[in-house]
Amino acid sequence: MRMLFVGFGVGVAVGAGGCYLYLSAVKQPQDRRAGLGISLVEGHHAAKFGAPETEILRQYEGYVAAYDYRTRNPKWVLEHITRASSNGDAKREGSEFFPDPGIDPRFSAKLSDFRGSGYDRGHMTPAADHKSSQKAMDETFSLINISPQVGAGFNRDYWARFERFVKELTYAAADVYIVTGPLWLPTQSPPLQQQQQDGDGGGGGGGGGEASGKAKGGRWTLVHDWIVVIGLVRGPFSLVGYFSPGPAQEGRGTGGKPPGLVAVPTHYYKVVLADPRGGGGGEYGKGATPRDPPSPLSNGTVAVGAFVMPNQPIDARNPLTAYVVPLDDLEQVAGTKFFPALLDEPRRRAALDAAAVGWRQEGLAQLKPFERISMKQAYAALPAPTDTDASSTQPPQVTSPKAPPGNASSSSSSSSSSPPPAPKTPRGADVVHICDVNACQLPRPDFYLPAGSGTKSRSSSSTSSQRQ
Repeated sequence: MRMLFVGFGVGVAVGAGGCYLYLSAVKQPQDRRAGLGISLVEGHHAAKFGAPETEILRQYEGYVAAYDYRTRNPKWVLEHITRASSNGDAKREGSEFFPDPGIDPRFSAKLSDFRGSGYDRGHMTPAADHKSSQKAMDETFSLINISPQVGAGFNRDYWARFERFVKELTYAAADVYIVTGPLWLPTQSPPLQQQQQDGDGGGGGGGGGEASGKAKGGRWTLVHDWIVVIGLVRGPFSLVGYFSPGPAQEGRGTGGKPPGLVAVPTHYYKVVLADPRGGGGGEYGKGATPRDPPSPLSNGTVAVGAFVMPNQPIDARNPLTAYVVPLDDLEQVAGTKFFPALLDEPRRRAALDAAAVGWRQEGLAQLKPFERISMKQAYAALPAPTDTDASSTQPPQVTSPKAPPGNASSSSSSSSSSPPPAPKTPRGADVVHICDVNACQLPRPDFYLPAGSGTKSRSSSSTSSQRQ
């Protein structure tokens, strides 16, 4: 590994600097301990005894991760994949989860935290994305890459299909870059007027002098689980000033005692960038053949999309487009800038966000009314688009990629006979939304089974235990 530029600050930006770090040859995990803007405090008289450390940056062969000491979760994980890197000979059968040696044990999640907790050890960068070497795959099992995810219906099902969707983008673009991370999103209580109507009409904090018909906005609160497993007590528990039992889970737990608790995210995000211009990025580009299908991204146009999903079971019939979000909204709730070397250009951002609104509208329209209401509540911090938000600009025409051999990607919510949705990115932006490439069609729910072997729930399959 050559000298890293000192100015790469954890939590400040993920993009050009991150990609440089990522594409450099890393023989051993590297780390950089940092507070906010570490490059600015070096040599400052106030930092005589060191700056506060809040997170750590670690580099492995296949990914770079920032780890948050407070939540004991990865803050973000940046990876770069190609067809060659995700289709090697590495096997996960012998891979084992391990605590990252570069993290102070006081601030790290432990293997015991997850036992009997009811949550899976969810990979942020999937092991299946890094099959170029056994070492690369094994390193994805570091706890720096792991976050507590609901298993059945999410980590082993809808999220797994989403990961496969991202992997299949390597059939459309030479290089795919992904940033994945957890979110803790607040929810809003009903407006004061509605609370009074639902209750006794009283309520503290009344609006003296306000017109009786004028509703006030409700209070924003953040409530999430922390993994707490003590002896034979069932878990997980919600830690919101008191302990209240969550979904019952059998099994003995050994960890998760205050103050070293692992926070359970309410949501997860992915920002995906598909670049057809490169040749695979150094050693990751080996293995391409003349038979590879041509990229559908014409004239070297880069595709970008952002997605947010709740950490809960998701109906397999829900379209992926329902979970599309504008980049600007995601960056604000995540406190992170994504791929700034490309996306700091206002015209590109505006075009991508306009397309995101259009795709999300289309996805929400396919949900049942009560599902749309539920989505609105769960995504209160990421407001759903209105009819006036969609862009009316005529988008460019982008062809759809061929489905990878042996795994026809088709969303269960779409009819194969219906024409594909029109692209939604306005013209002239020199970027397109990722859903313009293939309409964000998810693989079939049993994508992991050989063709013709019949449908089987991933939650009950033997592979599900490997994801825990």
